[in-house]
Amino acid sequence: MPDFMDQETACRALVADRDHLVAALAADTPPTIHHNPLGDDPMSLTDLVVHVSMWDEIVLGVLTEAQAGRAHWYVDPRWETRDCGRALNVGGVDAGRRLPAPLVHDRFRVVRDALIAATAAVDPGLWHKALPFRHSGPEPQTLAGLCFKVNMPEADPTRSKVYQHATVHLGLTEIQR
Repeated sequence: MPDFMDQETACRALVADRDHLVAALAADTPPTIHHNPLGDDPMSLTDLVVHVSMWDEIVLGVLTEAQAGRAHWYVDPRWETRDCGRALNVGGVDAGRRLPAPLVHDRFRVVRDALIAATAAVDPGLWHKALPFRHSGPEPQTLAGLCFKVNMPEADPTRSKVYQHATVHLGLTEIQR
C-alpha cells in the first residue's frame, strides 16, 4: 500500500485522480455518478466538476492556512457534520449550476493545478512537522496528516481512498500510482 503521508505520493495521487475527471469531460458518453452528494437530486458531470472544485478550493485553503500556522475554518469540528457537509455540497453545486459549463470546467482546471502545485511546493521540512493547532482526525497532527484527513472523500464508504475524490464519484477502482 502506498504511503499517503509521503508528499510525492500525495501529488501523484491527486494528478491521477483529477485526470479521471478530465478524461470523463472528454468522453463521448458521460459517466454515471456514484455516491451522489446531492441525495435524490440527479447530478450531472458538470455538477461533479463543481463539487470536486469546491472541495479542492477548501483543501487548498486548509493547506495555505496550515503553512501559515493557522487553522482553516474547515478544521473546526463544528463543520464536520453530515448537515454542514450536505449544505456545502448542495449550495456549491447550486451556485455552479448558474454558471456556463466552460467557466466551470476552466475553474476546475485552475483549481486542480493550484492544489497540485501547492501540495508539491510544501517545504519538505514542514510536511511532517507538528501543527501549531489540532485537527479532529486520528491522523498524525502534522501537515501530512492534515492533508490526508481533508483529502479523504466522505463519499468513500471504505474510508480508504485518500486523494481519490473524483475516482470515488466516478465509480472507478483505486487509482494507479
